[in-house]
Amino acid sequence: MSKVSFIIAARGEKPQNLQRTLDSIYQNATGEFEVIVGFDGEPYFNYLATKDNYKEIRFPSVVGIKTNLNALAAVATGKYLFKLDAHCSVGERIDEIMQEDISDDWIVMPRFKIIKDDWSIQMRDGKEEFYDYFYLCCPFTDPKGFRFKAGGHWRERTDERLDTLIDETPQIHGSGWFINKDRYFELGGFPNIDPYGHAQEPIWLALKNQLMGGKCMVNKKTWYAHLHQQGNKRGYSMDKAQEDKSYLLASTTFMKDPRIIPWLEKNMPMPTWPDNWLELVRRYQSGN
Repeated sequence: MSKVSFIIAARGEKPQNLQRTLDSIYQNATGEFEVIVGFDGEPYFNYLATKDNYKEIRFPSVVGIKTNLNALAAVATGKYLFKLDAHCSVGERIDEIMQEDISDDWIVMPRFKIIKDDWSIQMRDGKEEFYDYFYLCCPFTDPKGFRFKAGGHWRERTDERLDTLIDETPQIHGSGWFINKDRYFELGGFPNIDPYGHAQEPIWLALKNQLMGGKCMVNKKTWYAHLHQQGNKRGYSMDKAQEDKSYLLASTTFMKDPRIIPWLEKNMPMPTWPDNWLELVRRYQSGN
């Protein structure tokens, strides 16, 4: 097994959430690994300074999640990067299981679960709720503008394909992904044209990876869970103008890419996309 670098970008995170995230990693990772936390401005916290495989980057002011992650990836020493939000938990042996079924040009998400405010796993029909597939939301049908809406939890596909443990998915959730470090930099990491933008992680990595010949996959042999935080629960305020810029930049960049039509043809039908999606894309690309 190869070394895994867990990279965690934290901005205004509640101390107890970050502590739970770190505790979960150290309790459940079983191979060679390191944890690197990037504090996107103050406040900073001392958590695991006594551990040899724990590092911190303390930015003096906010640089944005994309710049933060690029820096974390640059200092990582593992063959693989495992990005997690600073409010997640992980399954046992996740660092080893994720690399047992992977190719160098894949970006992979584990099975996705949801953490509630009390840090328990959200339930559905008496069992832990999970999602294995995510779809790319249609920018033409979003009432809030021309954008790839965040989310895209694909319940129907998840229920239909339970028996396929390693499978392709059109998209991932931005809170957790696993990739070969060299591949991350082959993709260019996150773009300098959007250094402060918080949104659209899956677009710049998962979609770009597929357009460049790689695959976006889900590994259902393990899982991670994410605490969703509405704006009033975050430790900072989102800049709406910057967020809108990030959404528009991603949607215009990839919808103008000539490789998007073959990719869409492969993945259709997807929720939120109308029957005349091809006509809409061609009209958009032609400027009409």
